Amino acid sequence: MLGEQAQWVLDSINGEVDDPASESSGRLSPVLLEQISAADLAAVFAQLAPQGPWVPTAVQDAGDSALITIRPASGDALDMQIAVDADGLIAGLLFSASAADRVPAASWSELEDAVEGFAADTTLTVTDVTDGAADRVAAAGAGSAVGDTSAKPSGSMFKLYVLGAVAHAVADGELTWDTPLTVTDDLKSLPSGELQNVPSGTTVTVQEAAEQMIAISDNTATDMLMAAVGPDALEQSLVDLGHHDPALNTPMPTTRALFQLGWGEGGDGGQARVAWNAATTTAEKRAVLGALPAGLLDVPVSAVTTPVWQDGLDWFTTPDDLAAAHLALQELTKTDAGAPIRDILAANNGLGDLGDEWTYVAFKAGSSIGVLGGSWYLERADGRAFVITIQGATAQPGELGDQATFFGQVADAVALLADE
Repeated sequence: MLGEQAQWVLDSINGEVDDPASESSGRLSPVLLEQISAADLAAVFAQLAPQGPWVPTAVQDAGDSALITIRPASGDALDMQIAVDADGLIAGLLFSASAADRVPAASWSELEDAVEGFAADTTLTVTDVTDGAADRVAAAGAGSAVGDTSAKPSGSMFKLYVLGAVAHAVADGELTWDTPLTVTDDLKSLPSGELQNVPSGTTVTVQEAAEQMIAISDNTATDMLMAAVGPDALEQSLVDLGHHDPALNTPMPTTRALFQLGWGEGGDGGQARVAWNAATTTAEKRAVLGALPAGLLDVPVSAVTTPVWQDGLDWFTTPDDLAAAHLALQELTKTDAGAPIRDILAANNGLGDLGDEWTYVAFKAGSSIGVLGGSWYLERADGRAFVITIQGATAQPGELGDQATFFGQVADAVALLADE
């Protein structure tokens, strides 16, 4: 639905929709309509139309949200940030001056200065992983690690570990990539993704679920895979993929459980959140997860508004953890069981066209309220390989609202590496 809604907005600003206001009730969520009327939004579209046609030139897709750079026939480009809710309705829409028109960093030191100037606590790392090594890139007298490199909330980047657990289950003969998985009320989560909207009883294969988990960060697909491999395999995957401290994510909550603990029972997690915070052992935390309600998820999207990562409600990784995970997954692609992983991770590179200098890019992003990040494994035409990570965390979600500038630093790092 995200792609369909984005196309409707693009068609509207290009004058291809006769009456956007009349269609808004079927396109806009009640939450968005409280912020802007259908008539006012149609007026915004009309103001943009004379510069058209507007053409999308770059897309950063995070599942239930995307940042799309659109360029007019004349004038400056804009970044269109769009998000959809659980019903596929547009819940957020923002046009802003495009970061594509900003002056990119011309050196590593300029890049580091830009990241250090962010309001949110942000870490950017660039690591040379050629031949399995892990050497930080350094230039202009400064290392390539900008910011505190301790563990930060990673949002959906934890799905790399789920993918690893699936590959190991296939290798052990417990699953095949063609094994059917069934969508049930007990497994449906909230967006990002699409499977939460399909009828319970719908089946997808393990590979189809994995593709949706990575390419559009489908939360329900993720939880289906987590149920298929089981908690022991998930925790072993943290070890297998080189996490420095698996206990940080043990037990590993599903995306559904995160919504229940973080924003269920009236918006603050209620008694379940109290019990989770009071738990001091892994066994106690498992008991809290086991007691969460089954059936269709009773957490409205409108309740998911405040950061909860400060209470340990997320999945935590360091930049080195993410680099190790990407390297381990690439090693798995060399096996029969893990071969599909290479294409799965490359389906959405998160940055658009990077040019011929880069022969392969694997990508996984992650976000939550007050959390934003991304991780890339890139192979260069000369045979060298790199991992780039960026992780931001804040108690003030607005500090991470400018995703174009945030991820623009990664594009700058890629360009600096290409120019070497």
